[in-house]
Amino acid sequence: MTGDALTELRALKRAGIADSAERVPGLLRSLDDALDREAAGMLLGGRAVKAALAATGRYTPVALGLLAGSTVDPLPHLLTAALLAEGVQPETGTTGFNQWRFEILSGAPNLKELAPAVTACLLDDTAVFEKVADPLDAAEVEARCAALPAELDAWLTAFEGAPGGVAVLNTLPLSALRRDRYVDYATKARVEAAWHRMNAGILDLAGRPNVVVLATDGLAARAGSAAATDRMRHIAGHAWSQEFLDAYAREVARVVLARLGRARKCLVLDLDHTLWGGVVGDDGIPALKIGGSFPGSAHAELQALAKDLSRQGVLLTVCSKNDDSVAREAVATHPDMVLGPDDFSAFRANWDPKPGNAASIAAELNIGIDSMVFVDDNPAERGLMEAQRPEVAVVALPDDPAGYASALARAGLFNQFALTDEDRVRGSLYRARAQRDELLQTAVSVEDYLRELASEITVEEYGTLNAARITQLFGKTNQFNLTGVRYGADEVARRVETGQAAFFGVRATDAFGDNGLVGALALVRETDGDWTIENFVLSCRVFSRSIEQAVVGLVLRAARDAGAPGVRGRHVPTAKNGRFADFYPSLGFTGQDGDFRHDLTQLAELPDWVAVGTGEGKFHA
Repeated sequence: MTGDALTELRALKRAGIADSAERVPGLLRSLDDALDREAAGMLLGGRAVKAALAATGRYTPVALGLLAGSTVDPLPHLLTAALLAEGVQPETGTTGFNQWRFEILSGAPNLKELAPAVTACLLDDTAVFEKVADPLDAAEVEARCAALPAELDAWLTAFEGAPGGVAVLNTLPLSALRRDRYVDYATKARVEAAWHRMNAGILDLAGRPNVVVLATDGLAARAGSAAATDRMRHIAGHAWSQEFLDAYAREVARVVLARLGRARKCLVLDLDHTLWGGVVGDDGIPALKIGGSFPGSAHAELQALAKDLSRQGVLLTVCSKNDDSVAREAVATHPDMVLGPDDFSAFRANWDPKPGNAASIAAELNIGIDSMVFVDDNPAERGLMEAQRPEVAVVALPDDPAGYASALARAGLFNQFALTDEDRVRGSLYRARAQRDELLQTAVSVEDYLRELASEITVEEYGTLNAARITQLFGKTNQFNLTGVRYGADEVARRVETGQAAFFGVRATDAFGDNGLVGALALVRETDGDWTIENFVLSCRVFSRSIEQAVVGLVLRAARDAGAPGVRGRHVPTAKNGRFADFYPSLGFTGQDGDFRHDLTQLAELPDWVAVGTGEGKFHA
């Protein structure tokens, strides 16, 4: 398949790739060889092809910076392939050989104008030994190892000034040639111990805002080896193997997706031969293999992983070809099930095609189908999903169920920067949503439903306790994100501290419980006195309850009471926020081309079915 996919990509390029741009991600995902992915990235990274793909509007542009301590020529092409496979088109800026220190400490002359959202700095053990006069002097090596984390910490401080954005660092592997030159075991152990302490210090840097630290040993395990062959090291100056650079590119791509709010959040699970061994409709519930000896142990391991993902905010759903009552009974009654009925936010057990069921689940949960991950033991079902719903990430399970859990975990499709309290209870929030939907079905009218729902909102000013969630909402929200602006944690903190902007969170509760912090807003006071809603985002969980109208209504009243002459708002079209293009005009704003203003002379009544809490926070600019 790899060769066929690469051949087809070449044919698409020759024929005019814009006409077949929707096929590119699927073809890239089917490439299973690192050299082929590099070739594909090179093929699709040329100026003409990039312009043609960009013109289709199917790809989200992102600027990336690449720094390294050694030659990493394949890396930009591997990143291009990894990101285009996810519908993201990178514009990559690089620097010269081993210029990672100078570039940042001199104000990022090569990267500053690019303003990368993410900059990856890939370091090898040269970063240590280039400042060691005698590599056999263990004390000197220890001292250098001890100093490097602090040096990187200072480097990150300079990085925040220019170019800014997210920095991706890595732990440093100790190459075999460095390690094995010591002939006595005591010195080997002494150097290894210093090396581990250094890497622990580097990992601690991940506690800084907008810093990601990747563990190279984990990436090396996926790649088979981190180090380049001796011949490539001598001929090309490579420190890293092609396979490692490929694994690294895929991980950096996941960081980029998290930065763009594109991390997946829904796991779609098959039942027969996937969550359990056997076919429940044929074998019966008692015969299902779950737990105990293999293969039941492998299916229980997959369930346990899904359970842990759910505890971190991933929504679990079932998509199985089965009789609904039989499937539900097995989930509810089999004594060895790790997952139970309450763990699933949606359940589809029927004989309909699974691509349609996946779309139905996405509609029920009001999430994008591109936020879904599909796990099924059947290659035919996986192929059908890839063909009919290419936006869904399909995990390539091995033939042996022993590797199911590892394959899902290794995919890293749910990775994000930080978890919030709302993430940890997301499953229960969506189950409460099902109760709200039941209420809607029995209500006489939408207005009666909204009154019975008894929504209440509370405004919270940005602070220590909600900073992570407010930043996450700006970073992850795609549909009700009126301008598409995504603020980094350091940017929000800096602008609040300097008074350049005010940031707020909006919490919502209703008759079924606390929805959590569901909205975020940035306000700026202009030189003419107007307030500007720089961006407003709202979780899809609370759409269509008039919460968005109530929030802006409160902003308008706060601005009027503060003596502001008007309030401005913008709608900048993105791939997913088109349905809200008329949001501001619907509230009495006037203007065109996405630029709107309210003169505060006539304010619409606030929806009386949304109560306003008496919390301490209130809007100001």
